[in-house]
Amino acid sequence: MTDPKALEVVPAILRKTYEALLEDWHKVCRFADHVQIDITDGIFAGNGTFREIRRFKQLENSQKIELHLMVHQPAAYVDDVCDLNPARCILHLESFAGTGDLAGVFETLRNETQSELALAVNPRSPRERLNEYLGMIDYVMFLAVDPGYANQPFDQNIYQRIGAFREQYKEWPIAVDGHVNKETIVPLVKAGATILCTNTAIFSQGDPVENLTQLKLLAESAES
Repeated sequence: MTDPKALEVVPAILRKTYEALLEDWHKVCRFADHVQIDITDGIFAGNGTFREIRRFKQLENSQKIELHLMVHQPAAYVDDVCDLNPARCILHLESFAGTGDLAGVFETLRNETQSELALAVNPRSPRERLNEYLGMIDYVMFLAVDPGYANQPFDQNIYQRIGAFREQYKEWPIAVDGHVNKETIVPLVKAGATILCTNTAIFSQGDPVENLTQLKLLAESAES
């Protein structure tokens, strides 16, 4: 179970091919507690990625997989997720719109995997929509950008959204994804975020391991 007060920087991989995904994975998997693999279908979130989830079992340190499903019909992926049994699995509240599948999907994942489960909300969704589902999940995720692409504009309201949730739920782990970098990571931690997921700040330039180390140090400095 994730410690609600433990800070963690999670590299996020967003790739169209297994080969590119594998290359990024090998760069960071030995240096991070978890590595997020983003699954997008080009419908719920643009920029469709590699989606053969069962192949991830072949990855070195596959027990570190954090699976982030940004897809139109999450129920269609449940069997593959259960087969993989990732360390964590994140689903989007908005992806269940009009389906009524949310409770059933989370119940299946709870019963058939040992995964920690999270529910994510997009920038324009009221954070209060998370509240009724907290009994089904282990932590929440706030997106600071619309899902599916790297290098998107940062939603400045994210600090207030995280802070308001932290004020109400002081012992909950809070993840944030989107535009987490050297400029935003300290105020995000100060607002209450504990799990900080980032793609661009890790992989876009320089050494990914060095970038990860620097982000960890900055996150820790926010608590001092």
